[in-house]
Amino acid sequence: MINFFKSIDGVLLSFRKGTITALLVFFAFSGIIGCSSTPLPIQGKRDPAELYDKGMTAYLGERYEEAETTFKTLMNEFPLNKLSVEAQLMLADVYYGMERYEDSASYYTNFSALHPTHPKAAYSMFQKGMSHFKEVLSVDRDQTATRKALFAFEDLSKAYPDSTYAPKAKELISFLRKRLAEREIYIARYYFKSRNYKGALGRLRDVLKNYPDTGFTDTALYFIGESYTRLGEKKLADDAYSTIISNFPESPFARGAMERLKDS
Repeated sequence: MINFFKSIDGVLLSFRKGTITALLVFFAFSGIIGCSSTPLPIQGKRDPAELYDKGMTAYLGERYEEAETTFKTLMNEFPLNKLSVEAQLMLADVYYGMERYEDSASYYTNFSALHPTHPKAAYSMFQKGMSHFKEVLSVDRDQTATRKALFAFEDLSKAYPDSTYAPKAKELISFLRKRLAEREIYIARYYFKSRNYKGALGRLRDVLKNYPDTGFTDTALYFIGESYTRLGEKKLADDAYSTIISNFPESPFARGAMERLKDS
């Protein structure tokens, strides 16, 4: 009988040990399950500095499409980061390098408008002008880009007169004004040849009014005199010829003006 109870105790002890072992295994396994169900550390967003450096490296290597993608990613993922502001300007530079001047002008415009006190604001406005300048056409073509470039450089001169870009902007303003005056003379002469003398006078007056400092005043005056002569307005024609002789004696049109006055 004693042996029987010892056997029972052994079985119970074995059962307890087995149960405890099983429980330990269960809890250990549950712990593993619990750990595995815990979200793994989420991969953080890319570092903005690394993205900016990657974009710069691509830009300097003239891998413009890669630079475009990288700078756009930086702007989208970190819109409030200061490097996102720099990326906006760099994206404008990327488009300028790609010769996508309409896009570059747009980004330069936005940058200078949104960040007028930024150290590179003057540069941005200058590059806006250069974007339009790159699309300036010959005098016989449309001059919309010429006017846009002129306005950009004039805005730069007014907003940042002491910037390092102001002297160059001043030179370009002079060139662009001359181009627009040439355009008016070109159209006026076309009208004159077509015997549209009133149309020619309108263009020539615009040269005198809007571009008196471009070196075309004597040309405009001469064709004003010629147009009035064709219209039978002798007094007005003589006034134009006399002005050439008085104010522009070295002009190639001075001799013709003298001959016209002699004939009158």
